[in-house]
Amino acid sequence: MGDTTSVTGIGPWWRNARAAQRRYREFYGHRPRLLLLRRHSERIHREKVFRRDRRLPVLADKIEVKSYIASRVGEEHVVPTLYAGDTLPPRAQRTWPRPCFVKAAHGSGWQVRVPVEGGPSWGRVERKVDRWLTTTYGGRAGEWHYARMPRRILVEPHLGDPDRMPDDYKLWVFHGRVHYVHWLTDRGTPAFGGRFLDRDWNEAFRSFKFATHATLPPRPASWDTMVGVAERLGEEFPFVRVDLYDVDGEVYVGELTFTPTAGLHPFDPPETDLLLGRLWRKPRAGLFSGAGSRDPLPEGEPVRVAP
Repeated sequence: MGDTTSVTGIGPWWRNARAAQRRYREFYGHRPRLLLLRRHSERIHREKVFRRDRRLPVLADKIEVKSYIASRVGEEHVVPTLYAGDTLPPRAQRTWPRPCFVKAAHGSGWQVRVPVEGGPSWGRVERKVDRWLTTTYGGRAGEWHYARMPRRILVEPHLGDPDRMPDDYKLWVFHGRVHYVHWLTDRGTPAFGGRFLDRDWNEAFRSFKFATHATLPPRPASWDTMVGVAERLGEEFPFVRVDLYDVDGEVYVGELTFTPTAGLHPFDPPETDLLLGRLWRKPRAGLFSGAGSRDPLPEGEPVRVAP
């Protein structure tokens, strides 16, 4: 599973590189370093432009990644699939249990909730789906791997209480070790926000991109399992964000994100970008003891790479 090269034409690569460079400069007001990288944002930029790990179009695909998650940490951590295909089925066949979500497998944040009550506005959903299926996600910020994914539609159940969205736990994993978690709650309401916490559940830093929630959450009882799942999924990568849900003590993996916010994320204090950048350096053997769930996780099979 160590193939981290991707051969593409020089033209598409150059256009992608220029787009990523331009977007970085627009956002931060300066160009990213290409040598002697110091910042997390610069590391993400290098991954987008130069590293081009061939596994990313598979593992960032919301459909393809499910078999990988099952093989690495167990089927019980996979969000069930109600439907997956190249487009929506005919309306008469959309008999999925509600509430549920219609999503694009090849993008981020592209989803529509189908509620429990009332007839869904399928016309509105279909227009969104048509737009997703004709759009390449992430091109402006140089997130090349989304363009290499098949454009498909995924339907998943709403997890947990149907009257509210489950909390998000986005674990930041560097070289197989969880260092931080971005907890988000009250999604879809005016109170939506979150906190960045370290693995010992202390507030670490804040985000200028996401609102800071008024409350500091208690550490979930499933935290050890979350850490174990995230570290097992992230052990072969210098960095990955593992997005999890806790539903009545059960841990589900939503997706793997390798270029969160395309690396364009202002932190408070700004020095956080340097702090995170240092974590990209591979630690010496034995430096971390490694944390995980109390139960061993199963061995997985190597994932295929995108052609």
